[in-house]
Amino acid sequence: MGDRHLRRWTWLVVWLLVPALLVGCNRRGGGTHHNGSSGNSGNSGSSDRSSDADGPGIGDLPVPDLGTIDDSADDDSGDRSDQGSTSGGTGETEPEPEPEPEPEPTDPTEDAFRAVAQGTCLPVWRDGRNWVAPAPPAAVSCQTQRGELFFVTNVANRSMTCPSGPGKDSWSYSSSATGNTTTLCLNRIWVKNYCVLAERSGDNVSIGTTTAVDCDAARVPVPYNEVLLVAGAYQVPASGANTSNCPTGPGDNLRYWSVYADDGRTLVCFTVPA
Repeated sequence: MGDRHLRRWTWLVVWLLVPALLVGCNRRGGGTHHNGSSGNSGNSGSSDRSSDADGPGIGDLPVPDLGTIDDSADDDSGDRSDQGSTSGGTGETEPEPEPEPEPEPTDPTEDAFRAVAQGTCLPVWRDGRNWVAPAPPAAVSCQTQRGELFFVTNVANRSMTCPSGPGKDSWSYSSSATGNTTTLCLNRIWVKNYCVLAERSGDNVSIGTTTAVDCDAARVPVPYNEVLLVAGAYQVPASGANTSNCPTGPGDNLRYWSVYADDGRTLVCFTVPA
């Protein structure tokens, strides 16, 4: 729009200057004619008319119609330009990224319980009330000759009731972090010459078949008051077996107690350690 206005003004100036130039030229021509006829003063009126005949005066020239210059157009254009710039900068904002999901809660103790595989053996025992480890230790060979050895019969990611009986137990853990419960079902592998806790009253003995203790322990936890030695573990024949089968021979005069383990398939004999 600025260039167009400039051209309009240029043409207007040109049209205004042309008549002025023509008049100037006419005046110069009239002066010369007057000087040449200075001897004929009676023809001065004729000279004036002749001078007028050379061309029209400035008042006789038509002024070209250059149109009406509307400055408001520039203002409007500028406004529109400004508006266009404004509207171009007000696009929709990008959506904010979704927050990262919260990580699943973890519990190392629960992980240790769930890492236990069915069919493996764990070197654990009860101290008279609780399991001696807060979490299952690494599995060991089931052929290991150690007194505190349990075979894992089942692993459940829930609370469950395990089979019961001499040498059988359950070990469960409920996580406060995840709200999950894991249960291990265990069955003892009996190895002789290791000791367990017992509660003795006269000739009656209640044996802690999932416990383990040093055979020379001077003190035992309540309610136990006795330490017994695993004298042997024998497969029960079809004809049956009982405590009378525990002595090793005719000269064996030790006092024995026994329990049936492995659902009655194993006779475990106990005696007082020497």
